[in-house]
Amino acid sequence: SDEATVISGTKLAKQVLKEVQRDVESWISLGNRRPHLTVILVGDNPASHIYVRNKIKAAAAVGISSEIILRPKDISQEELLDLTVKLNRDPTISGLLVQLPLP
Repeated sequence: SDEATVISGTKLAKQVLKEVQRDVESWISLGNRRPHLTVILVGDNPASHIYVRNKIKAAAAVGISSEIILRPKDISQEELLDLTVKLNRDPTISGLLVQLPLP
């Protein structure tokens, strides 16, 4: 058929969130640790702060714990790399995100 199918993005997003939430709870019920997201946010870009806040809200909505690590815009590349290496080795962190753009 050549008819278009209307897809509700809102409805689809809610369905995906429910599926992820079920998967997270299933993962935990099997004795696994709750997934944990750590976000490194460098500087004071207002759009980045909003974007990260939305990621944290979405994680919480599906049962994923999270944290934001704020660093000043003048952090050196070496300091930032050292931090990411340290966090990447932390077994309590399931996912690590460095928010772009960097200053």
